[in-house]
Amino acid sequence: MIIFKYDLKKSFQNKAVLLCTFILPLVLIFASPLWSGEVQIGFNLMAFVVMGGTFLTAQGILNERIEGTLTRIMVAPITMLNYLTQKLLAYSIPIAMQITLVCLIGMVLYDWYLSFTIALILIYILFTVTSVAMAIAWASLFKSKESSLTSFSLVLTAMAMLGGLMIPTNLLPAALRYVGAIFPSYWAANGIENLNTYNSITNQFWLSVVMMIMFGIIFMLFGGKRRLI
Repeated sequence: MIIFKYDLKKSFQNKAVLLCTFILPLVLIFASPLWSGEVQIGFNLMAFVVMGGTFLTAQGILNERIEGTLTRIMVAPITMLNYLTQKLLAYSIPIAMQITLVCLIGMVLYDWYLSFTIALILIYILFTVTSVAMAIAWASLFKSKESSLTSFSLVLTAMAMLGGLMIPTNLLPAALRYVGAIFPSYWAANGIENLNTYNSITNQFWLSVVMMIMFGIIFMLFGGKRRLI
């Protein structure tokens, strides 16, 4: 688990990652207008911040490819899937810890039920892991930071718009909802929306959970099969 420990340490040293995954969530949770009223946009904004933070952390893989570090790592007796799994854990754990803390603060500030808070933490952690897996798979497609950043910015915007993070999924036309369903963000937004609407765990909530797990597995298998060197 040397790779895991090394990347976990780097995650806590990257200022951009710390800003996006540690500072911004705390700023959001204390902005009470975002968590009250009919449209509580704080939940979706938090998911958007998570998505952006995971992309920043996964850039570490691209850096290792550019610098030639990955070539040296692959000389060791380690499979690509093992390498990516350690990366997934190292990139996901700090964000998952912060999201858990932020949700517990929200429970105190906004009187969320314990069951609601636990379900919300589950959705955010699964979305974190899935987003990291997607960012890892995305990094395997590019050989330069510029092309990766530019193209992912477009994808990030599409995921936010069609995936329900900027516009509630129930306000989107039916055709666009079908398009949005190909993004993990759609299922994260769907799970959060169900929690807010029914204030309880429904079948739609569990469907969102299953879909995000499936997305995460697909992204990891894709990244593990591609030749990154």
